[in-house]
Amino acid sequence: MEWLVVDHEFVARGVDVDERGSSLVEVLAALFLISIVLLAATPMFVLATKQNAVGADMGRVGARATARMELLRTTPFYELEPGGDLQSDVTAYFDASDTDVAVRWEIIDGGGPTGTRTIAVRAVAARRAIGRPGSIVLRTLRVR
Repeated sequence: MEWLVVDHEFVARGVDVDERGSSLVEVLAALFLISIVLLAATPMFVLATKQNAVGADMGRVGARATARMELLRTTPFYELEPGGDLQSDVTAYFDASDTDVAVRWEIIDGGGPTGTRTIAVRAVAARRAIGRPGSIVLRTLRVR
């Protein structure tokens, strides 16, 4: 590429002296278009963040419900006293040790064939990222 000296500046041959760079108006127009695109994309980032929070809550809720269910499944059959409620806290049938998740369970005697007990565990997230707080219900049938 050949270079010419024009007004004490080097200019590539074939380039008009008036077309060497971008004007301030062109730069401002480009910045304006970029800002519009970024503003349009912002709600997607907000929604993605909320969905991640919901996923994290549901993972924690599922883990707490599974842990309680496993504890109840390993308890000897005759030590499982019927009682409890999935909707409200009943003494000895709820766990509030984790401030992020409330766990309740109920044991129903004769919920199936004779000599069986139905165990239900419900875990509810304390916070609500989108919509209702995340919750999960697990059920199992224990036989003598």
